[in-house]
Amino acid sequence: MAFFRSLQSSAFTEWLLGSESIWTYPTVLTLHTVGMAILVGASVVIHLRVLQVAPGIPPRRLLPLYRFIWMGFAINLLSGLALFVTEAADRIVDPVFYVKLASIAAALWLGVIVKRRAIDPPGAPGATDVTTALSRSMAAASLALWTIAIVAGRLMAYLKSTA
Repeated sequence: MAFFRSLQSSAFTEWLLGSESIWTYPTVLTLHTVGMAILVGASVVIHLRVLQVAPGIPPRRLLPLYRFIWMGFAINLLSGLALFVTEAADRIVDPVFYVKLASIAAALWLGVIVKRRAIDPPGAPGATDVTTALSRSMAAASLALWTIAIVAGRLMAYLKSTA
């Protein structure tokens, strides 16, 4: 716990939260929001296609969206680490924070599996028809997990742990 308290009271935190510029902290928050929009937005498009929305679009045409998913994830990882440091001691005991992280990890994991099963080119190891019930179930579960992650992230601002 001492490590997380030292992070929370570090020079970086002092700079980020106490900067004379009104743009410092809002910029990090904005990057986190934009990264989330890129990551989740691209994921939603892919998963909706797996759920039979826009069946005229070949699933392989969605492969370029995975670059956006990983770019959005990188933006969110970096901005999220910066935001975490500013409240490290508080977040490390916050169960909602763990719900958010677990939801993100599970949604990303399901996204990778959906890609292998339903999006990868035919003939690729593990590639199957996009219309399988299992692929659709995983796509729906991933959409639900992204929703949980977003809601948990917002709730963190309002539900402070008392531990």
